[in-house]
Amino acid sequence: MLRVILAALLCCSALAAQDNHYWTHQFGTRAGLMGGAVVGGDPDTSAVYYNPGRLGWIHNDSLKVSADAYQLSTLTIKDGAGKNQNLTSTEGDIIPLASSGVFLFGEPGLALGFQIMARQYFNANVSTRREFTKNVIDDTRSAGDEQYIGSFQFSTNTEEYWAGLSFGWAITDWLGVGVTHFGCLRFEEQTYDITTRAVGGSGQTFGADTIAGFDLWNVRTLWKLGISAQFGGLKMGFTVTTQSVNLFGGATVRRQISVDDLDIDGNGTSDQLEANDRRDGVPSEYRSPWSFATGVDYDFGPVTLAVAAEWFLPVGRYTPAAPAGDKAFFIGIPSSGSSRELLTVYDGKRGAFNVAIGLETRFSEDWSGFWSMRRDAAADYLDFDEKVHFGVSTWDLFHFDTGIAFTTRQDDNSPKHELMVGLQLAIGAGRTEQPVNFDEPRENRLLTGSTKRTDINYFSIGLLIGYTYYF
Repeated sequence: MLRVILAALLCCSALAAQDNHYWTHQFGTRAGLMGGAVVGGDPDTSAVYYNPGRLGWIHNDSLKVSADAYQLSTLTIKDGAGKNQNLTSTEGDIIPLASSGVFLFGEPGLALGFQIMARQYFNANVSTRREFTKNVIDDTRSAGDEQYIGSFQFSTNTEEYWAGLSFGWAITDWLGVGVTHFGCLRFEEQTYDITTRAVGGSGQTFGADTIAGFDLWNVRTLWKLGISAQFGGLKMGFTVTTQSVNLFGGATVRRQISVDDLDIDGNGTSDQLEANDRRDGVPSEYRSPWSFATGVDYDFGPVTLAVAAEWFLPVGRYTPAAPAGDKAFFIGIPSSGSSRELLTVYDGKRGAFNVAIGLETRFSEDWSGFWSMRRDAAADYLDFDEKVHFGVSTWDLFHFDTGIAFTTRQDDNSPKHELMVGLQLAIGAGRTEQPVNFDEPRENRLLTGSTKRTDINYFSIGLLIGYTYYF
């Protein structure tokens, strides 16, 4: 019976989410407009994140007050709940991308920096309902057609915030090194609900409920090491970001399976089942990967061309939340399974390789323009069959950015205020598994149909605004 039930749960796949893209957001207004192609020659406070080896060459104490993105995004799964039943999520968000600062001290070439940023920020919500009349129950138990109802609701939300302290040292006039220590706070929430009902002519009701979800928070730490070199107009950089070290966290995991008069094992008789459990205060873990980044900038005079690339290593299979103990979860069926088997949450990702190119054009001493594009590859998830796992995405994103910067100056001609405004566009398309299919419902699939691969599309447009104050 246990294997039959778990096989039926394959119809309850998790919807895709953006949390497996590492370059969706950039941090710092100039870095955002340059598409993150600043590893080699970042000239401002965002070097705390991109390459702390650049901090020693910053000439002024500065504070970047904010860099916020006002974003509208749409995620569409074609035929996501059956033929001509698209699933669409449209969200509008204000994303606080970064606040940062750099302070010079002691000998020339020594700098301290800090940065607070929203490293991940994504949410999606979809729902649908189907109603029709069809013969979905075997005639020996319900003659003729039944009135059928199927409903699906899904929501996912991912927020992750990083706070870092950094030290940079320009050892010589051509070589700099630095290190940043980050603390990371992550919130991950996901829930889905599939309800199916079939009512026969006599009024008898058949159906199933499948509800699952988790709420997780986690604190971890990691380090970024950077080195930078410059020779005239040529600037180069290389960074290593360590795999995160788990500190502490907690999770609530819940799952319910209710079956009412469905023949799920194919023996010709109705089955009744209630599996229901919830665990609070489960210890949590989250792992982010090792990564290696490199970048090159070249100043041609009025134009600076920059390229950057970052390789993210795979993260092997692990359990962000794994309830302890073997409390039976099938009510009325002793020794049929355990809560640990029902509620454990899994995660794991393959590697990803991202590239970016950015261009800065100085129109005058005070005005500059920016153009960039970058590939944001998906860190494809590892398959976990019917297990509960984090929302995942399996398609690459392509980001395009453009904007302008205006700088006011002090009496000595050094910068005083800098305002940047830009426009961001992201597109993505690929293939994914239907979250649910209400076409051709079958009893052994809890009154849903077999899922298949289908098209998925993502689009977002956003406004980027940032301000920097120089002391």
